[in-house]
Amino acid sequence: MGWVSVSSVTKIAAANDYGSSWALPVGAAPPVGPFEGPSSPLNSSASADDPLWRTALSAIETSAPQNALADVWEGLVRGRLRPWCETTTRDRIHLIARLNRNQRGLGRGDAEFLRRVLCGEQQKVIASELGIATSTACGRYLRALERLDFANRPIPLPVVLAAQEWAGVAHVPSAKTVIFEHHGQHALIASVPRPVAARLSILTPAQQEIAQCLIEGECRSEIARRRDTSVHTVARQSSSTCTRLRVGGRYALIRCAVELHCFS
Repeated sequence: MGWVSVSSVTKIAAANDYGSSWALPVGAAPPVGPFEGPSSPLNSSASADDPLWRTALSAIETSAPQNALADVWEGLVRGRLRPWCETTTRDRIHLIARLNRNQRGLGRGDAEFLRRVLCGEQQKVIASELGIATSTACGRYLRALERLDFANRPIPLPVVLAAQEWAGVAHVPSAKTVIFEHHGQHALIASVPRPVAARLSILTPAQQEIAQCLIEGECRSEIARRRDTSVHTVARQSSSTCTRLRVGGRYALIRCAVELHCFS
């Protein structure tokens, strides 16, 4: 077991362009076989008792982690990082990504389109600005998700915050990123605090609970089970929550939560 500093990852330019200088840490080797980790990556929350997670969480606790969320986004869209699994502990949400050398990343246009969506912009608004049909915009979005292994599943909160930090519209000072080694392979853990929805003070307690679940990536059926209510009721409460905060969906809600210091 071992880890290296994220400072060895080249920082992106202040101009916020997808450059070509992102590099793996010195000594990092690409996966040479199946990555030994949870059996159902990204499909459900992995157990923090899994050996991979014990190694990753130990790296966060005992090293000197840095806040390099912007670099995480850069690595994902350039194909240098591959999302693997996520888990939630009492007060933080963690994502593990494998380090790769030859994975194909997103095209510049798809990367920029996805970044704008994750920053809270509506697809139809972006489509109008680009002069393309809404259906074309939707296809572009879905293609980008599939390329990043996020098709048919919520995008993990650390990834959304990474996109927003890269764009300069959000900053989470207590985010942590560490590159670690597990059984001879290198991976990165990105860890962000769970939101304190009580700081969304204009919401009712029930709406705050809904907001917390939405921000953390739970779907309506999961929220309904948690709250022992119907999916229809959750849909109505989700709509009223977003309306009250004047946001258009989960990604805009996350951005709003950052602005209201829910991650401080």
